[in-house]
Amino acid sequence: MGLIARWMAFLRVLRRKKRPMDTLRLLRRRPALLLGVNAFETALLASGRVPGRLKALARVKTSALIGCPF
Repeated sequence: MGLIARWMAFLRVLRRKKRPMDTLRLLRRRPALLLGVNAFETALLASGRVPGRLKALARVKTSALIGCPF
C-alpha cells in the first residue's frame, strides 16, 4: 500500500462520525474481553478491600480521562 493510499484511508477514518461504542455491543463482539471484565469485577466484589465509594470515584475519573460520556 502506497503512501497516498494510506493517507486517504487515514482521512476516511477521520471523517467518520464520532459516536461512542455501545458497551454491551462491544462485549458481545469480543467474548475474551467479556470474560476479562467479568473476572475483574468478580475479583473486586470478592476482595472487599476497596470501599464502594472509592470504586465509584475511580470509575468516574477513568471515564472522564478517556472521554466516555457515561
